[in-house]
Amino acid sequence: MAKFLLVEDSPTQAVEMRMLLEEGAHTVKHVGNGRQAIKALGDESLDLVVTDLEMPEMNGLELVEAMKVDFPHIPAVLVTAQGSEDLASKTLHAGAAGYVPKHHLQTMLNDTVADVLGVLQTDASFSKLISTLQKNQFVFALPNHAELISPLVGLLMQVIAGMELISGSELVRIGVAVEHALLNAMFRGNLELGPSVTPGHRALVYDGATSNLIQQRQSSDPYQTRQVYVDATASRDEIRISIRDEGKGFDTSSMPKPGDLKKLNEESGQGLVLMSSFTDSLIFNDQGNEVTLVKRCNAN
Repeated sequence: MAKFLLVEDSPTQAVEMRMLLEEGAHTVKHVGNGRQAIKALGDESLDLVVTDLEMPEMNGLELVEAMKVDFPHIPAVLVTAQGSEDLASKTLHAGAAGYVPKHHLQTMLNDTVADVLGVLQTDASFSKLISTLQKNQFVFALPNHAELISPLVGLLMQVIAGMELISGSELVRIGVAVEHALLNAMFRGNLELGPSVTPGHRALVYDGATSNLIQQRQSSDPYQTRQVYVDATASRDEIRISIRDEGKGFDTSSMPKPGDLKKLNEESGQGLVLMSSFTDSLIFNDQGNEVTLVKRCNAN
């Protein structure tokens, strides 16, 4: 159970979001605008902020920018209304860790906050040793089993945090981006399954959800022998993570650009929007079956 700060100026919208979050077994504190949110964050320990964009006194963008300075360890998830896509895009680039279109609250809100909270759960037991690393590289060949995604992301985040390359919400954002890239490689690439025939992100990664179709693909040719190859390097200059599947690839010309205003209001394609918004560079090979996520570091 996590403790959330809900920032929403509409009483009716606040009641709806509070009820949804409490259905997810979370404790929710509600405030009406960004200024009240900053005070609440300073008064008590909170795990995550869920904030509207359009608010009086201090809007969602201004709140995220202020949190990045004063509360960089607390991630923020946006709730976006149609017509505010431009502001939502700016807020994602400013430091938000996820977004939920208001017309998808019922289906996406608890899944999105669960994704962000899942990425936060890392083990810091080797932090002192890892802080002495100057460069670290991992190479994996993964079968198409979603239960491997969270441990791999946790390991990468532990190393990145231990090396003090990035931290706080920026660390969460790169973890979310990698999760989505791995999920795409396994299920869209290797198993060739569309979002309409697979469970949602949270259900696959954290709840162990499956289906007859997934199990069939995992145990039949040509899908069962395909692997996901991960080559991750963390150095003082940058974090570079390449993820390649053995599927047919996809047309990269259809790849949404950072802050794609249309995709911000769609459930499908959300992962690609987050990947492009949360990294400094997103590079696809010509075949469209490998993506490289690059995050520049400020470490000395």
